[in-house]
Amino acid sequence: MAMPEKVEFIGNYKGWKCYKGFESLDGKEKLDIARLLLSIRESFNEKIFQYLGEGFNLKYIQDIVDSIVRDEKTIPKALYKAKSPTTTKKLSEIAQIKEAKDIAKGMLTEMILEKLGIERLTPEVLDNYLGQKSIEENDSKVVSGKQMVHFLGNYSGWKCVKRMEVDDLTEDFDIAMLLLSIRESFNNKIYDYMSDKFDMEALDQLVEDIIPKKGRFKEEDIAEALSKLNSPDFLSSLERISPDPNASEILKRIAAEKTLIGLKLPLLNAKMVEKYIEKKSLIVD
Repeated sequence: MAMPEKVEFIGNYKGWKCYKGFESLDGKEKLDIARLLLSIRESFNEKIFQYLGEGFNLKYIQDIVDSIVRDEKTIPKALYKAKSPTTTKKLSEIAQIKEAKDIAKGMLTEMILEKLGIERLTPEVLDNYLGQKSIEENDSKVVSGKQMVHFLGNYSGWKCVKRMEVDDLTEDFDIAMLLLSIRESFNNKIYDYMSDKFDMEALDQLVEDIIPKKGRFKEEDIAEALSKLNSPDFLSSLERISPDPNASEILKRIAAEKTLIGLKLPLLNAKMVEKYIEKKSLIVD
């Protein structure tokens, strides 16, 4: 049986019910799919922290975040401090094994970015620019009593299916890992599907020029790269991609996301959670 052309997300786990998708893809363009994927990402980002938090002391991590933001003042200094041996040592209080420390550091880094309010692409910003109404959740499409997390992406040659049905052995970490995996599967698709509206190749080249050509980044490397995002030269380059000042705001946010990835910050990913689950099972056994 052929897979239907559809893009949808279903979350039904421990009282959390979420459905986001289009009734039909007829007449939908790539930019519509980008909007949907961005909206789906926003719907479960907070859940990732919630489900990882079941195994970590979130308050302890938040206290470290608050102290770093208070003491370091700037985004580069705060991000570099997140990677420091001093912070790793503090995280050892709640995470003894390496795999657990990796997760804790990933949570810490993403929480710092959120706390400092670094500009990123959000559904509200993109929808406002396009003059579109927000894509609403439709909880009525979530089948009652059937707990699962499901993502289907089948559009214009792209096929992605990720699904986990909940049983007695399912843990919060399993759901967090799946959500991270879903996020990683379509993050780049968000950018790809915006290419009909914006010259993403030109933007990628601008970002590539920002990232230092080295394997490991020092505090000054992070500072230099992030400062370039606000430089007159960079903003002028964005205007050459699109003369619309509102479009430049969208492009700047995408560039910020891509720059953070290029700086190899210890952000959360599905692989680190998978490794932790495997290591924990060996310890328990």
